[in-house]
Amino acid sequence: MFRVVFIFLFTVSCAVAQRKDFFDFKKIQTGPYFGFQQGRNIVLEIGAERRMKEIKWKSPNANAILLGVNYDYNAKILGADLGFWFRPNRLSFTFGGVVAGRSDFTRYMIGVSPTLGYKIWFLHAQIGYYFYPKSVLSSPTNNLFLSLRLVLTQKTRWKNT
Repeated sequence: MFRVVFIFLFTVSCAVAQRKDFFDFKKIQTGPYFGFQQGRNIVLEIGAERRMKEIKWKSPNANAILLGVNYDYNAKILGADLGFWFRPNRLSFTFGGVVAGRSDFTRYMIGVSPTLGYKIWFLHAQIGYYFYPKSVLSSPTNNLFLSLRLVLTQKTRWKNT
């Protein structure tokens, strides 16, 4: 008898949970991040990230946009990053890209970087390679890099989709 009741309750809960209007939310989180990037040089990062996560049973996506500044102390280069990443389900890798600007306070250069990462709780580790069409800076900066970011959520909003 217990098995019959359990199976009945399980199937009813699964059927109700799969209805789009009952259990399909989007969680929008915004907050600062603090990062550390290691490549040729050590780079410190600070910025903000806005993450949108789907809350549903099957294949929840997550994506985020980020805007930050960084400073390469050894090369004396200030940078700005505008990026996006996408995670296709709960436990998979993040795929993304960054548009980067770098300046040594006399000249500047702009580049792009595809990234591959893994996010778990507050930490987001990424690896990528910056492609600069024309390197005009006197000191070399990171091309191949490994980045570790601590993302703190300050504001959370729920939206029913």
